[in-house]
Amino acid sequence: MSRTHALRCLSIAATSLTLAASITACGDGKDSGDSSSGKDIVIGMVEDTSGGTAATSAEASTGISLAIEEINKAGGVGGRSLKLIRQNDGSQPSQTPAVLRKLVSDGARVIIMNSSSASAQQVKPVVEQEKIVAVSATNIATAIAEPPNNTFSFILANPITDIGTVYAAAFEKIGVKRLAVITDDSPTMAGLNKGLLPIFEKSGITIVANEKAPLNSTDVAPQVSRIAAAKPDALFVSSLGGQLEVLFHNTANQIMPDLPRISLASIGNQPDTWKLAKPGAFRQLVYASAISADNTRSNELGEKLKAKLGAKYLGLTAFAAQGYDTVYLLKQAIEKAGVDSGPAQVRGGLEQISAFPASWGRQGFTMSFTSSKHVGSDGLCGIVLRRFTEQNQPGDNWADYQPQCS
Repeated sequence: MSRTHALRCLSIAATSLTLAASITACGDGKDSGDSSSGKDIVIGMVEDTSGGTAATSAEASTGISLAIEEINKAGGVGGRSLKLIRQNDGSQPSQTPAVLRKLVSDGARVIIMNSSSASAQQVKPVVEQEKIVAVSATNIATAIAEPPNNTFSFILANPITDIGTVYAAAFEKIGVKRLAVITDDSPTMAGLNKGLLPIFEKSGITIVANEKAPLNSTDVAPQVSRIAAAKPDALFVSSLGGQLEVLFHNTANQIMPDLPRISLASIGNQPDTWKLAKPGAFRQLVYASAISADNTRSNELGEKLKAKLGAKYLGLTAFAAQGYDTVYLLKQAIEKAGVDSGPAQVRGGLEQISAFPASWGRQGFTMSFTSSKHVGSDGLCGIVLRRFTEQNQPGDNWADYQPQCS
């Protein structure tokens, strides 16, 4: 080891000690497998087990763990097992660079970003410096995959600009002209809203109210009352999900029971939070799902997860499917680059993947990457608008509007 590298590792170790209260230990062994060659392929994962995106991260981890288990049982990648090592950044972007560097120092060949979009954006310069691929399993911030410092940064899902385009068209179809917005105060939502709301305004929508609440709020009645006074045609809920979004819907259903509500993907893909909703609180809610009953790959993955989780399985979420596909994409990228390739070569392998069949989106939806395309989704068929039922469960696709595939 060179003197420079040794000093850098010492610096990383010192930084990691200061974050010990918020960073989990690497690897719990559950996702690792023995390799006949004695040399595992290490995948590092930045996750959120304690912050605002913990529910999202947990769903993605379910799919990631299943994929690694399947691949290892089938012989691994080139005869080598995949080993997952994990670090928690608590959805705190200021901590993510040190967390990622710890994963690299522990031997990670690739990184799965499974925390907030703000965290994924924060580590772009670090990923560039380390020359290691970082794939965001569920993040939708367009900036993650765009210059600068995007050579090694990739995302799977349709970005926020696609979601904005779909909802703008939906609002036009159903006659929404006056829109109210309620959001949380997280860095991730601040960034996403900057990309989302201008799309609505350019389509002719007037934002008549724009309210915000802290993530730890216990009462949002004042914000919702001001929204009601603005007399919007619909309410757009833009949040990380979790308890706060349930509070938004519980309160909106009480004060404005007949007002249509539109949400991002979070709440519809966090089944553990649905039990917090009061009876019928989600009945006016449409959300941006990525799961459609016509996708046979989604149905197959759902059956696998049901068999693995038993009574704990509450239905397939987009986040679980995207986590699952992330691992298989990385498997293919490593195979293309060569099983002994270094972290930098994996990027070239990923950029050769074309028309990869997705476990989410509509039937036939695919993902592709090139040197100039670091957003995996191939068109708008990755977005499916769904409505909740009176029983606060995701129901059928929203009949009023579905995006045109392109």
